[in-house]
Amino acid sequence: MSFLVLVPSELEAKYLKDLSLDLHLIGIGPIDSALSAYEIFREKRPSLAFLTGFAGAYPKSELEIGDVVVGTCEKFVDFGRKYETHLTPLPENIPAWDYCPLTHVFTEKLIYILEVNGFNPQGGPLATVCAATYDLQRARFIEEKFQVLAENMEGFGVGRAARRTKVFLLEIRVISNILSAPEKDWDFERAGKRLREVWECLLREWK
Repeated sequence: MSFLVLVPSELEAKYLKDLSLDLHLIGIGPIDSALSAYEIFREKRPSLAFLTGFAGAYPKSELEIGDVVVGTCEKFVDFGRKYETHLTPLPENIPAWDYCPLTHVFTEKLIYILEVNGFNPQGGPLATVCAATYDLQRARFIEEKFQVLAENMEGFGVGRAARRTKVFLLEIRVISNILSAPEKDWDFERAGKRLREVWECLLREWK
């Protein structure tokens, strides 16, 4: 079975290229990824698609490098009104989206498959950011306000594209960095190997 799989960049793709996946690079960040995903969904018309890649773990999540996260929703945390001390949503009378649900029957199936194959996936809300967090104070603020496990830069945009085109979207992330230790390099090698293991498992087990 071939899956339609979206990845932000070559950083992820190089670990998956030789697998039997319908793999597409969509670009890094919320705008390029959303536009690319929308075009792919309109052209391919899949019923189900996967977004996969790396993520940074928030301080209290207890996630470690190489851990697997399944998004149950995406929150666009850089969207709203930013004051000196805090950030708030736009007023209710302004129609705008900053939340995208990702929970459906396929989400439960994905988590189950990963669980029984020993990946111990953590399911929960993820944050979409415009800039990767290298500031511990910002990391703590986002985690506390939005109650999210990890951050990425594509989930919300791709999620919105999927909803517009009536595609069920699943998001699988592997932790590559810990936001409580911004001075440490992102461990793409370890996260990439784990990402490949996840997809070898899904190719074998997803029916």
